Amino acid sequence: MLSRLLGMLKPHKGRLILGGILLLVATPLSLFHPIVWKYIVDDVLLNTDLPDVSSKFAKLWPALGVMMAVHYLGSLLSAARTHLLGVVGQQFVADLRARLHAKLSRQSLSYMQDHRSGDLMARVIGDVDTLQELVINGVDNVISNLLAFLYVAAIIVGLNWKVGCLTLVPLALVWLLVWLFNKRVKNLYRRIRDRLGDLSAHLQEHIVGTLIVKAFAREPYIEERFKEHNDSFTAESMKGVAIRAYYFPAVMAVGFLSNLVMIGAGAYYVIVGEMKIGVLVAYRGYWWQLFSPVQTLAQVNEMVQRAKAAAARVFEVLDAPETIADTPHAAVLEDVKGHLRFEDVAFAYVPERPVLKKINLEILPGQQVGVVGPSGAGKSTVLGLILRFYDPQDGRVLLDGRDLRALTQASLRRPIALVSQEPFLFNDSVRANIRFGKLDAPDGEIEAAAKMANAHEFIQSLPKGYDTFVGERGVKLSGGQKQRICIARAFLANPRILLLDEATAAVEPESESLIQAALERLMENRTTVIITHRLSMVRGCDRIFVVEDGEIVERGTHDQLLSNGGWYGRMYPMQMLGHAATAEDVRKATVTRVKRL
Repeated sequence: MLSRLLGMLKPHKGRLILGGILLLVATPLSLFHPIVWKYIVDDVLLNTDLPDVSSKFAKLWPALGVMMAVHYLGSLLSAARTHLLGVVGQQFVADLRARLHAKLSRQSLSYMQDHRSGDLMARVIGDVDTLQELVINGVDNVISNLLAFLYVAAIIVGLNWKVGCLTLVPLALVWLLVWLFNKRVKNLYRRIRDRLGDLSAHLQEHIVGTLIVKAFAREPYIEERFKEHNDSFTAESMKGVAIRAYYFPAVMAVGFLSNLVMIGAGAYYVIVGEMKIGVLVAYRGYWWQLFSPVQTLAQVNEMVQRAKAAAARVFEVLDAPETIADTPHAAVLEDVKGHLRFEDVAFAYVPERPVLKKINLEILPGQQVGVVGPSGAGKSTVLGLILRFYDPQDGRVLLDGRDLRALTQASLRRPIALVSQEPFLFNDSVRANIRFGKLDAPDGEIEAAAKMANAHEFIQSLPKGYDTFVGERGVKLSGGQKQRICIARAFLANPRILLLDEATAAVEPESESLIQAALERLMENRTTVIITHRLSMVRGCDRIFVVEDGEIVERGTHDQLLSNGGWYGRMYPMQMLGHAATAEDVRKATVTRVKRL
């Protein structure tokens, strides 16, 4: 996973190479000053060959000037490197988020339905933030500190190989501590990221469903569930806290042992006359520069383990197969007539539970067709197959004689407009929501579409008219108002094929007649498929299909189906008389209707 992450940095190779050059130059400059300390002690302060104070000052001031110049040059180069790599890190994270978003945009509807939106958001935002910390700080810290460690190790061994080697021996224990730490946290950090995803998913559901929560006064229940998820996340996080609480002090203890060895061995060799005291002073300057990279690398290792857990979740999204994808030779659909045909189509969301069974139906260009039947019969699935949200397991769906799987998804859906049972609006202005049907539409076309949808009048009454923000999911508008804006969006798209999925089911009675009038205008001269429980919506259709238990059990016009006495003939009189009608009322109404025919 880490190699894949680093492989994503290839587009930034030029900046990375320049950053590496700056690092190679800046690191030794930052390690230069203990050498000057050694010079000042041995060649200035303790130099008995210098005759007077002025001669010592003559050597001291240039040494301090060189030390200052080298230090500031190193700091300047380090700042340039940090800025350069910071830009690379930000661009990397932006590219990764864009890749994740594009991947989710290409994913099938079933994939999105199978994954909690809150968890997917946690992966795109939270997990990528964790990777950002690694890419921006981690990689730079690993390389710079490893390079610094190697430089300092070479210097202290060069100053006195015996003291240098003895100082490095205890630091080997750090790598053992790192191995033990990684073994303990490998699975722990993945569980922490997963629990955070659960927490995010629950919070997102609570926010979206706040109306229902309040309506049923279930705040205490929701708070208890949130507490359960929060406690689960906290419990896993506490395990990480406990491991880190002992890991970093252990690394510090090893570093202090190295310090003792350096002081003890250095003092011993000064006492026996094998090393000058200036070298010991230099060692004191280098000890922290020797141990600081080790400590930083231990901290970065902990960051890497957290990033690996986040990367695993990110790559699960990037590597997920796209079950609905364009074939390499998919054709672009042009000049759409709107001729739809289902040939022996079978479909199931779950293999052992078929939804549609060998469906055969044909919709001619410009026809208005109704698909009705009891709940769960598979009606809405028909629309999902037309839009190619799903592919049939058997059979095929054709548009103008071409299998939908042979067409690009974008060109297939461009001439189709969907008006669904649950009107969805973005948290944007009314104008922007309508313009979603045609992104380059001028204001005049937007207002014309709103008038056709019987929406212009109420839009003008809003505080800022077409520039009024509708709130998340259109929460500031009524159901009927939202649906009319959605119909205006469909008018603006000017589709060749119109799909209506229970378009009047979730609207208030006073809006229903306005919506029906708008839909009738919208359906003119378009191939239209109407999914509905309200049979009055389909009585004017050219053809009606009754779907029951995944099969078409009736087909014909309104009058033909009434006379057949099947499901449609039983349900239509019942709906016309109202749900309170008795069985005898329904029987009489049916007999009267049949006699009239």
